[in-house]
Amino acid sequence: MWVVLSLISAVLLGFYDIFKKQTVVNNAIIPVLFYSTLISGLMFLPFVLLSHYKPYIFTGGFMEKLYIEPLTFQQHLFILGKTALILASWMFSYSAMKHLPITVVGPVNQLRPAISVVLLFLIFQEKLTVIQWVGVVLAIVSFYLMNRSGKLEGIQFKSNKWVYMLLGSAILVALSGVYDKFLLSYIEKPMSPMTIQAWYTIYDFLMMAVLFLLIWLPKRKKQPFEWRWGIVAMAVFVTVADVIYLTGLKQDAAVVVLIPLILYGVRLIVSFVYGIFGFKEVNIKSKIIPLLMVLAALVCLCI
Repeated sequence: MWVVLSLISAVLLGFYDIFKKQTVVNNAIIPVLFYSTLISGLMFLPFVLLSHYKPYIFTGGFMEKLYIEPLTFQQHLFILGKTALILASWMFSYSAMKHLPITVVGPVNQLRPAISVVLLFLIFQEKLTVIQWVGVVLAIVSFYLMNRSGKLEGIQFKSNKWVYMLLGSAILVALSGVYDKFLLSYIEKPMSPMTIQAWYTIYDFLMMAVLFLLIWLPKRKKQPFEWRWGIVAMAVFVTVADVIYLTGLKQDAAVVVLIPLILYGVRLIVSFVYGIFGFKEVNIKSKIIPLLMVLAALVCLCI
């Protein structure tokens, strides 16, 4: 069952990437993120309120996994740190997505596992196997080949600020993954994934609200915003995908190391295929080999 749940989550995240691309093209990024995080926050808010006022609802079976446990002030600060990391990565990622083909963005984004593995090695001194180092090398080579492919579309990776933003986003997301490991395992009182996700989503909206009011609103005439229903789809798809992912992850039979492979691999294929047929992007043949190398790197990193 966990395989099915992981596949569903991965497909939803693939469509999330597609809707993200559709909503940010020729559109102001801050209000897109503001309304998306507002919708996601509203989806988690009932669980937070019910957990506080009627905790008995979450006793027994599956409902226990949806319970939002009470947190200390220090734990809230930890989640705020995670939120700041993800929000910064989103600002970079959405800006890059707005100006780069999704068939370039997808494979570059999937370098995150390789970056995470290297960070875990450097920060937590985790030992990597030979096959995992092979995965890291494959990821680096795939990025080099994607650079060559990008030149066919006039995208010079060395001098393109959107590529640097995309890489910055990948590094920040990888740092967030390492930070999640810290929150779940290394602090004095580890938090449940559902608790982290719920409060992270709410704090994400509050931070975006500040940016919305102080940065975008005064300059809204210079940065016009157009409402698109893809914003709702983005919020729903990513929120439901996260809940399904957590449900699969918590199953006793789940093979934890395979879940990232399913999530990243299927998500990449969904967005890449839609880039070909939906966005009619070009130079696909030159991107196939880097795509396959990224998928091979994912396999190596998850073994």
